[in-house]
Amino acid sequence: MSSENVTVDDAFTKVATTEEIPQGTGIGVDVDGIEIAVYNVEGEFYAISNRCAHQRAPLCKAGDKKINAEHTWTDTRGGVNEESCTVSCPWHLWEWDLETGEHEASGQRIGTFDTHVEDQDVYVRI
Repeated sequence: MSSENVTVDDAFTKVATTEEIPQGTGIGVDVDGIEIAVYNVEGEFYAISNRCAHQRAPLCKAGDKKINAEHTWTDTRGGVNEESCTVSCPWHLWEWDLETGEHEASGQRIGTFDTHVEDQDVYVRI
């Protein structure tokens, strides 16, 4: 979940700079043993659990090139949809809302985390 009026304190951890997360992409980070995916959606930053609730796929890999087998592959699997503020899992394309962590079709939710940007540094609160 993105946050506008947040004061960075000890609960926030710097995870990247804004330049390290180009618009429409995300990265995976570990904060105190918790796997988090951080996304840049039109200049707003969102943090969500890095593991899909369906089969634990790493959501930070959404949009990466994926080889499915020796003779089949796709250009990309999953990805960030900036218009709907969602990310699709690279394995089975489950779509997760980056603000709420909800998968609308199943009603399942995964964790979301507050983010804050200050001086081009991206922070996440666990």
